[in-house]
Amino acid sequence: MAGFLSACGEPPINPQISVLLAVNEMLPGPHRFPFVLVNGDGAAVTGANIDVRFVRLIGERDEFRFEAPARELIAGANYDHVHEDGTVHVHDASRSYYLVSDLTFEEGLWRADLVVQPVSGTAYAASTAFQVGQRTSAPQVGDTAPAFANPTSYDVPDLQTLTTADPPLPALYAHSIVEALSRAEPFVVAFSTPGYCTSAMCGPVTAVVGSLSQDFGDRVRFIHLEPFDLNVARTEGRLVWADAAHEWNLETEPWVFVIDASGRVAARFEGLVGAAELQPAIAAVAGSPLR
Repeated sequence: MAGFLSACGEPPINPQISVLLAVNEMLPGPHRFPFVLVNGDGAAVTGANIDVRFVRLIGERDEFRFEAPARELIAGANYDHVHEDGTVHVHDASRSYYLVSDLTFEEGLWRADLVVQPVSGTAYAASTAFQVGQRTSAPQVGDTAPAFANPTSYDVPDLQTLTTADPPLPALYAHSIVEALSRAEPFVVAFSTPGYCTSAMCGPVTAVVGSLSQDFGDRVRFIHLEPFDLNVARTEGRLVWADAAHEWNLETEPWVFVIDASGRVAARFEGLVGAAELQPAIAAVAGSPLR
């Protein structure tokens, strides 16, 4: 590995550590860089201090661009699960991740070189390459939110028809996107599937959105939608995109969009995201109590 990791005095590479990006889409311009570290046993590495050096790969040349520390954040929340016999136990629907924010990327191939100081033991190095591309299909900041008439709790006899969340939070299924847009109300829409997640991120993302919906009360609407067609998944065992996901041009999950009162995307988060990132974005569009 060039320069940064092979220089004299730098920590050795740990071949047992994998750097997994917590997003699929990297675009030019301002971007977040969330990731998790996994050891050889598949367990997450938490509590580490991490510095990240970003290098642009141009042909056989490495061009250093910027360096920043990563913050460790939590996505998800704990909640009580009540069984039919009345017993209660706490579900831990949370997951930690590391984040470097306020980065600006150019299109092309990049590498992130990490120096990791674990809670105990000596420091080590790890790295991952990633592509920054121009293509995106999901709504971007400033775009008008697609007006989809998703079914709500008033349209079905059982919330399990609408969600794989267990237990479902009723407030997330009381409103439709088209209703919020017609009323010029700010809202948050989360596309995530705790039951059929292919990314292992949907449970924590659904939990953090549910938790924030209680914090903001009636100032912002919160809507949870399953990205996959639940009828097909439950009866045929196949994952096909639901109509709402098609309407929003989604190709990955999970996604969280924050929509302002004018009906435009104010913020968008793909992959793993916690309250520390979501709360300020939602607060920026929250107004007085809604009707």
